[in-house]
Amino acid sequence: MLVELDRICLELVERFKRLMQAATEVTECYLTTGSADFVLVLAVDDVEAFKAFVNTKLNTDSNVRKFKSMIALDLVKVKRRATP
Repeated sequence: MLVELDRICLELVERFKRLMQAATEVTECYLTTGSADFVLVLAVDDVEAFKAFVNTKLNTDSNVRKFKSMIALDLVKVKRRATP
């Protein structure tokens, strides 16, 4: 999921980061540059759980300008780079 914030200031970014850290549905959260401010990876049981996340975490945050979701249909490859 790509999330764009309305205002980028330290206090609001930190608040969103804390909200995502506390959200059990969020398995990965990245602060990014480019067209989105955050990239989220979620794990939910079904569409209703996804809707609940959107309604309770994103739609209630007045600083979330917009978001774009994507649903994975198949896991093609996951390879984490080894760290020295």
